[in-house]
Formats: sequence, C-alpha cells, structure tokens
Amino acid sequence: MKKKRMSKAEFEKIAQRQWVPVQLVGDEIPAWMKGIPEDKCRMVLASGTFIDPRIVRHDGITYSDVVGGMDIYRYDANDEEKGYPINKDHYIIMLDPKNNNALLVHGPLKDNEHWLKKLPNLPDDITIIESDDE
Repeated sequence: MKKKRMSKAEFEKIAQRQWVPVQLVGDEIPAWMKGIPEDKCRMVLASGTFIDPRIVRHDGITYSDVVGGMDIYRYDANDEEKGYPINKDHYIIMLDPKNNNALLVHGPLKDNEHWLKKLPNLPDDITIIESDDE
C-alpha cells in the first residue's frame, strides 16, 4: 500500500468541523484523488480535526497521529453483477512527521462495508464543501 500525501491546506475546512462528517465535491476533492475518473467516483465523505490526534487500529495495524479519515464511494462495474455496484474505500489521514505542512494518507483500507448495494443515505443537513468561496 503506497502512502499518498495531502497538504494541510486541503484538509483545513474538514478539520474545522472537528470530526463532523462533510461531503467533498468538485474542486474540494484532494489532489491525490484526481486520478479517480469522475464517472466512477460517486461520493467522498471526510471528517477529522487537527486537535488531539488519535491512535487507530485497523486490521492488526496501529496508526498514530491520526487526524482524520475519508471514505470514497466509487462505482465498480465488475461488482454490479454480484449486486454490489458501489465500493467504499476508507483512508486514514495522519500527520506527516517529516513535513509540518503535509499529511499522509494510508489506504485504501477495506472493511465489512466495502461492497455496497447503494450509496448511504446522508443527513439532509450534511455540510457540502465544494469550492474555495465558502
């Protein structure tokens, strides 16, 4: 699993909400995700904070200095015939110990919610972050 980098500036609007999930749209999708074709990426949810980083354990691995997470919901035609056309990939966002202005992105991590029949229902009042004009 290759680590990706993300600037702290790209995560700032997410971190301000202190673990309250947000939906990212358009230009607010982080640069490391730009390789995912638009027709496949159906939804991006994120949450986190720069205050009080956490220790997270996933699949036998311990991650320190965790400041957030992202879930990418993407369409996978290969899984459609199985009845699960949506795949959720989870990413853990951590402080980069070598660069104070950067974050490390670990993933994709799979869990029991990786194969889904449909996108999750979101609360009507979820914050959508879609441009720098907010």
